[in-house]
Amino acid sequence: MKKDVQEVDFLIIYEHKVRELENMCLIKYELEKRGYKVLIKHIEDEEALEAVKPIYHARVVMTMACYQNASLEWHTKDFVSFDKVIDMQWENIVYPKDEREGVFKNYTGIGREVVRVSWGEANRRRLLSAAHMDPKNIKVVGHIGMDFLRDELKGYYMGRDELFEEYGLPTDKKVLLFASPFYADNLSEDYIAGMCKKHGDDWRDYYDFMMRSERIILEWMEKLCGERNDILVIYRPHPGHIGVHMSEVEKRCENFKVISEKSVKQWIIASDIVYTGNSSTIVEAYFAGRMCHLLFPLEVTDGFELKLISQGKKITDYEGFARTVDEENPVFPIDRSAINEIYLVDEKEPSYKKLADMAEEVYKDPSYNLTKEQLASYRTKQPPLIQVQKKLQQWDWFYDKYKEILANEHIHWHWVEGQRALRREKAKRNERFAIESTSEEEIDEIVKKIARQLDPKS
Repeated sequence: MKKDVQEVDFLIIYEHKVRELENMCLIKYELEKRGYKVLIKHIEDEEALEAVKPIYHARVVMTMACYQNASLEWHTKDFVSFDKVIDMQWENIVYPKDEREGVFKNYTGIGREVVRVSWGEANRRRLLSAAHMDPKNIKVVGHIGMDFLRDELKGYYMGRDELFEEYGLPTDKKVLLFASPFYADNLSEDYIAGMCKKHGDDWRDYYDFMMRSERIILEWMEKLCGERNDILVIYRPHPGHIGVHMSEVEKRCENFKVISEKSVKQWIIASDIVYTGNSSTIVEAYFAGRMCHLLFPLEVTDGFELKLISQGKKITDYEGFARTVDEENPVFPIDRSAINEIYLVDEKEPSYKKLADMAEEVYKDPSYNLTKEQLASYRTKQPPLIQVQKKLQQWDWFYDKYKEILANEHIHWHWVEGQRALRREKAKRNERFAIESTSEEEIDEIVKKIARQLDPKS
């Protein structure tokens, strides 16, 4: 049955729920307040995966990243047509090795043509000098996620007692939060090879650094939990990371908990002390008014240490880590000047309003439209196996027969095995969607919660 194309003003595509969804809902709140129609979809949404032609037309698509043609094709698939693109660039802070010209994160193809959000001047300079972007397409608006730590939204997050009751956590202990920057545990060789292809062979060395660092820090935490019954360690994995070693520690220690749900800011404000490593989480802790320590049991692989923390005070051994629990009047490990270099912080106007102003400008100004040639250029010709599958999906009777053949264990034709492999890959993507997905009802609840803070009379 033919489905009419639904018109929306802004379609926002997100990848990691805990990293992006609240921020997207804040943008949705402000743009809808201004009269626009806004839709939020996950990058692996079932509608997106099943679509063989656009079911939405968006005047503006807002993506989580647009490095090159393949990025945009992955995000938009076949389910949406659009006129303009704003790259939210959630990976705004790059490794020093990625600041030079010609590397993956400095954009090629359609990635050079879209409008791009910059959190501050440092990233804008990089986009001009290394990526050679048009200055008009670089928009310095600050980091919208930091708006949740402003006075206007200070009541958005749950209080500690309410949060801990939800998770069955004790409320009578000193709470240590580790916001993990590690995402290398149990990565496949194919993934590692792909990262090396994108970012250089030294990424394999950084993978090894992350693996060994995580093991050491987990050893520190397990030892501390055994020595101190008056503490609770909350291990917050990197978004999308499901690791084995942290789970093993959790089984052995009653006062060590691994929790992936909710944004890191929710856990920061509910904790007494925050710990992280090679991560920008330290900035969120700073604006939340929480002490944050940098744990570096090993030296970072050359070229991978973030400039934000390169001059910061680091803890390199267990004794230094253990002392932080009872330390009086600790000194924050990085200077405010380092934060100001990377983040635009406007005490008078929050970033979400700056971003909404920018989005309106892009929406209204036809000079931001991508050309027909640009809109055609980013798509690759799909392999025959995928073309067959998508063609069959357009006719219900043929598609039902196609699924019957795939389910028949006695049929092993070459093309059938290829189609089965595609279905298995799709099933893996659906597993990921099950973790990261949200519903329209959940989005509406987050928007209403935001509205109650920003406009109590509404």
